[in-house]
Amino acid sequence: MRYILLAICGLFSSIIFAQNKTDLTILLEKAFKIQDSSEYYFSAARKLVTTKSDSANYLYYKFYSVNRKNMVDSSLFYSNRVTSLLQDLDSLNRLRKVYYDTHRIYLNKGNYEEALNGIQLALSAAERLKDTAMISLHNSDKAIIYHDFEDYKKGVEYGKKAYSIMDRATNKNYKYLIIANNTIGINYDDWKKPDSALFYHYKNLELLKKVDDSAYYGFVFNNIGNTLLKAKKYSEAKKIINRSLVLNKIRNGDYNLATNYTNLATIAYEEGDYKLAKSHFLEANNFAQKSKSIEKIRDVLQQEAWFYKKTGDFKRSLEKQEEFYVLRDSIFNDERAQKVVELETKYETEKKERDLAQSRANLAERELEVEQKNTMLFGSLGIIVVFGLVGYLFYNQQKLKHRQLVKESALKTALAQIETQNRLQEQRLRISRDLHDNIGSQLTFIISSIDSLKYGLKDANDKVSSKLTSISEFTTQTIYELRDTIWAMNKNEISWQDLQVRISNFVENARKADDKVAFTFWVDKNISEDVRFTSMQGMNVYRIIQEAMNNALKYANASKISVSISEENEVFNIEIIDDGAGFDTSLKNGNGLNNIKKRTADLKGNLSIESNNGVGTHIKVSFSI
Repeated sequence: MRYILLAICGLFSSIIFAQNKTDLTILLEKAFKIQDSSEYYFSAARKLVTTKSDSANYLYYKFYSVNRKNMVDSSLFYSNRVTSLLQDLDSLNRLRKVYYDTHRIYLNKGNYEEALNGIQLALSAAERLKDTAMISLHNSDKAIIYHDFEDYKKGVEYGKKAYSIMDRATNKNYKYLIIANNTIGINYDDWKKPDSALFYHYKNLELLKKVDDSAYYGFVFNNIGNTLLKAKKYSEAKKIINRSLVLNKIRNGDYNLATNYTNLATIAYEEGDYKLAKSHFLEANNFAQKSKSIEKIRDVLQQEAWFYKKTGDFKRSLEKQEEFYVLRDSIFNDERAQKVVELETKYETEKKERDLAQSRANLAERELEVEQKNTMLFGSLGIIVVFGLVGYLFYNQQKLKHRQLVKESALKTALAQIETQNRLQEQRLRISRDLHDNIGSQLTFIISSIDSLKYGLKDANDKVSSKLTSISEFTTQTIYELRDTIWAMNKNEISWQDLQVRISNFVENARKADDKVAFTFWVDKNISEDVRFTSMQGMNVYRIIQEAMNNALKYANASKISVSISEENEVFNIEIIDDGAGFDTSLKNGNGLNNIKKRTADLKGNLSIESNNGVGTHIKVSFSI
């Protein structure tokens, strides 16, 4: 999805301060062009650095040299050093380019707040330069950042803004119109608005006729194919994505090739060709890793999780899904989201203040001209107008200050809430680590000790051996339950897909443990994949099913156990039915049923238990999402 690296082709003409090249500039150009001797020329150039301008020139070439080699840490080091010098020298165009390429480094790392900060600085420089093309491009870059951060509404907003800026320009550059349309389309696509996405992608097919660069066809074709894929039009999608693949192989764009192969793998497994899907996933993973894009690595993991789920390999599916969540959680959290909001607010505030200051300056200048022309004839009237204008500006300034105070108050309240949430999350993480590191390790030690004891008591009677085995099994089960509890505690919310995989794994493990019992697990296909539970809700649902199945296995001697989950009008229904011995519901309930009742109450749901001796048991739990 990442489009062309613009401005690289014109780099050498733009990285020279003056028309007459100095010895320093000649050496720096050689250092950049001749990679094998790069260090030699940089060393020679370093000896000629005498002024601040020379230092800026040297660091500028050094930044692009290491950035071309994808040396991330070195690139960021030189970026920080050169930008401070370029700011002092007021070298706006160079400053804009460094900010732009620095933002791309952070974007590939998934560090969206730094990427947004970089592109906003590049945009500010472009606005000061009055460079319409770059203003449009950098608004498209912001649309890409918000797309990767999954704020699709903002992404569409900035994409449309970028298109409007270039469309109103006297000299239209159709490449930037295509880029803007592309950002609008991909945001609508992942916003699950395929018709809107296809509208902008097909609009680009018309604009492509006005540019002379096949690279643009590659990402336009792929994005059309991606939207058709989500609409399950696999044949059409495969055809156009393969066209994109041919073009991207010529350009050798790792990010775009990773996207192509991920889409082709998805089509393959949806059509039932699992062997081809695995082959495509290998290619997708290879190019995703080479691209070093967190967003693309994350996309491949998600598709692999769904692939293994479809093939019935729930263990691999869960592993991939958990890898996906670990990577996603490293990028998306409340603190980072707040930083992005703060950066956006800061940028918009500064822009408004600059615009207001410019407007005031222009207004004052015009008023001064009017006053000079009419002083002799309208002196008295001019004084009244000036005082009226000052009063009006003062009144507006007071209103602006008041609005700012209101906003600051709201921001402080929001920050206090976020700080409280962060402290709660830290406490949860600390408790889960303590459970895992202390209790988990102690339980594991107990199992090891029991196994050693059994080995040492080879001649012990069957009763002692059976008791030790029972204790070991009980402790192992406790570890599994502890891991489930830690899994729930580490999440602010649990997705329906994640919970479904957990339940499926539990049912599958029960089937392996007792092959004499017929297990059935049915899920209503109409349940939306967007459903989210709180960690407490998810754990309660899982434990209710676990408790009911364990009761049926341990006490009811059931030969058939079925679990079904459905959803209607935002109400979840969970039913566990067995054909076991049953029991008299009027008698005092055991711990298992009491636990089910308590967890249902925690869900604020309704519990129904129907059972009689010899006719099995039917448990139904209903609760609102």
